[in-house]
Order: sequence, then C-alpha cells, then structure tokens
Amino acid sequence: MPLPLIPIVAALAAGGTLVPHAAGGMIVTSTAGYVAGTYLSTAAIGGLLTAASTVLGAGALYLSGAAGSIIGGAGIFGTTIGASGITGALMSVGIISATPIWVPLAIGGAAAGSAAGLGYGSYKLLKLKKKIQTTEAGHEAQFTETEAKIIEGVIKRFSKKQNQTDEA
Repeated sequence: MPLPLIPIVAALAAGGTLVPHAAGGMIVTSTAGYVAGTYLSTAAIGGLLTAASTVLGAGALYLSGAAGSIIGGAGIFGTTIGASGITGALMSVGIISATPIWVPLAIGGAAAGSAAGLGYGSYKLLKLKKKIQTTEAGHEAQFTETEAKIIEGVIKRFSKKQNQTDEA
C-alpha cells in the first residue's frame, strides 16, 4: 500500500467506521471512541484517491469488456455465422434459434443502470477531489458523513485489490 493504511484497514475490519474529524480530515471510530493512529489528513486522502483511482480504474476497464464477450452475440442477421460466447454456443447446439428480444433489452437496461451508477460515483469522487485540491496548504478540509463513507469504501476496495495483487 502506498500510504500507511494498515492501522486504518485493521480498525475498519474490526468493525470501526470512518467519520469526519472535528479538526478536519477523517478518523476511524469504534464503540470505544476514536481509534488511535487512524487519522487521515486531507493530503493523505488526496493521495489515497489518486492511487486508488489508478488501481480501481484499470480493473473497471478490464471488467467492462468481459461481460459482452462472455454473453456474446448472434451472428450475421441472427444466424449462427459469426455468433460468439454463450449465445453462439446455444445457437450452435440448437437450444435457441435466435436471441430473444428481452435479452439485449435486459443487458442494455443493466448497462444503463450501471453506467448511471458509475457516473454518479465518478461525479461524487470528482467533487471530493476538487474539494481536496482547493483546500489551502496547511489547512484541513471539513468532510461530510457521505464523503467519509465514500473514502471508507475506497479504502476497503483498495486494500482488497492490494491483497489480491500481493498474493499473485
């Protein structure tokens, strides 16, 4: 991990929650109060977002092309010529003669919903990055509970991604 996130990840794994700190920045809290050694300054959060967007962005780009290639598509004019993926295999065996109309509609609806969710998440991250960039040097930004939840999610995903990379 590029930042010393080990105490933060450990505290979150033990049931803690990332919350805005009264002095600015964020800190992990538990039932006993603030957890020592888990304070994240505005600068550290900015570094975390930069590092995480690089790692998580590459994974999202990889996965976005995977679904279409697995499902595949019907061939030319709905024939098995050029059919690929699961759809092509089912058409070749004769289980389906052509892709039913609800399949592309369902896939399109799911893709639109996912795109809307990703767009909203990207917008929130962009606003958070701008907030961090506009904070004057030597000052701490005041964060909201929603922003704390976003950063907590980023830390959890980033730590899982780093663990998978370390095991490989």
